[in-house]
Amino acid sequence: MTCEYLADEIGSPHRVHTAQDVVGTLLEGNWAIFAHEWADPDGIDPEHWRDVVEAAAEAAGVDVEFVVIPRRSLTVVFNRAVPPSFEQVRASIEVIERARRAG
Repeated sequence: MTCEYLADEIGSPHRVHTAQDVVGTLLEGNWAIFAHEWADPDGIDPEHWRDVVEAAAEAAGVDVEFVVIPRRSLTVVFNRAVPPSFEQVRASIEVIERARRAG
């Protein structure tokens, strides 16, 4: 899983390890992005990630929205009470795309 934080500029994507980490990020007004290539053979695929995050968010009382971007092989999740702007999400996607090209 990855979270993008927007400060003065967006830094490199970084991993968070649990669904609770993602929910904490959403509560802070940030969003999370799951790049589909991060799926692993042990069952963490985009659909499973969504199910786990959705259950953790529900348990924490956070109303979340998921947006799948098939052309980019990404799933974005955000807190509906504090949605990111289109520009913020687009900038996050660009960071992931640059990381993909670099590595």
